[in-house]
Amino acid sequence: MAPATIRFGGDGRGDDPPFPDAICHRCVHLRLIRSGKGSVFLMCKEPTLPKYPPQPVRACRGFVPKPPATG
Repeated sequence: MAPATIRFGGDGRGDDPPFPDAICHRCVHLRLIRSGKGSVFLMCKEPTLPKYPPQPVRACRGFVPKPPATG
């Protein structure tokens, strides 16, 4: 079974993403992965970078900002 992509609601249930200061959260290459035991990992989909970089990432040569949310 493939790991699930996680969406966080910020509703006070402990669903805040790990390493909130990491620039990964603002990057198009981020995929949040939850293990079967409930741990959450930040996976980078940029093929030239490590899949699971040490956190928190503060600078990255592959960083591409997410487009602004519309809505």
